[in-house]
Amino acid sequence: MSNYRQKAPSIYTLANYLKDENVLPIYFFFGEDQYTIDSAVKTVEKALESKVLSEFDREVVNPEKNQKMSELIDLVSSFPFGGGKKLVTVKNFEKLADQKSFIEYAKNPADFAHLIISYSGTVRDLGKEPFSTMLSNNYLFEARQLKGPELVNWVSKTAKRHKLDMSYEIAQMMVDVVGNEKGLFEMQIEKLSDYLGEGGIVEEEHIKNSVSSTKEYSIFDLQDALGAGNKVKSIDVAINLLDSGQEITAIIGMITKFITTLAKSVELTRANTHIKSAASEAGVSEYYYKNCLKSRFLLNEKRLLNASRALYNADLKLKTSAGDTKTVMLMMISEMLNHDNL
Repeated sequence: MSNYRQKAPSIYTLANYLKDENVLPIYFFFGEDQYTIDSAVKTVEKALESKVLSEFDREVVNPEKNQKMSELIDLVSSFPFGGGKKLVTVKNFEKLADQKSFIEYAKNPADFAHLIISYSGTVRDLGKEPFSTMLSNNYLFEARQLKGPELVNWVSKTAKRHKLDMSYEIAQMMVDVVGNEKGLFEMQIEKLSDYLGEGGIVEEEHIKNSVSSTKEYSIFDLQDALGAGNKVKSIDVAINLLDSGQEITAIIGMITKFITTLAKSVELTRANTHIKSAASEAGVSEYYYKNCLKSRFLLNEKRLLNASRALYNADLKLKTSAGDTKTVMLMMISEMLNHDNL
């Protein structure tokens, strides 16, 4: 079978390749979850630091665009100064030119060096070189974006690691509010840990207050404004979120989840499904589901279809043009709440 049909091992299996008998000469991390990639790089560096006997044998390379691959190969192939191993960390591997020239090194890596590589984004075809060679040698690890129950479980485990008592329902609520950026979860959980202390029980009010206090508006404010059909308020909140550092892709992702939940709620309400069961079926917390039901303007099949079309158009503009993010956001909201289209 061709490699492009195969999948790289999950980055969550990394621990199996850090034991002395299984240590690898190359660790290549790629995928959508940059937070986990960065964490994995630090984990490997820490695990291998005892093998490096001289600071001159530790290198971090952040290449310029189209920098020659030969420079990296020469660096990692040169003998260490001390008597131990050489440790080279390469960030943004995708910037290096002539990546195929890495094949020969991947086939026969130096036995005195460990190379840690991070690649920003997804490798679409693992059958292409040098990825095919690295895949066949078990050097590749993929960090895919966790979603649904997997992400909720990750939040629960992270809270537990910070010695907080967080129920699955509260973890689900946090996912509904924050989105899927692990860095934001870490920041919020650390803040809750400082506030509640060891063994603190995280409750609904803590999530609402913690998240909303990080900026003038939260994603819930945008959802409320959209749900009410208030174009002026929606634009005001959306611009504030962008100005406070929120990525437009994250905002659109959260609005997509909001519209999807509303669409499901229309069917579930029609079937007289109990709210607790309906929230579970929709894959959201009960708090989030109840909040969605307040969206009187959008709780209409034609308006939901129009909103879905607006989201699709905004996503397409972001992928196919270099338009200003605020302009894209304004156009999306105007199209979503345009009464003339209904």
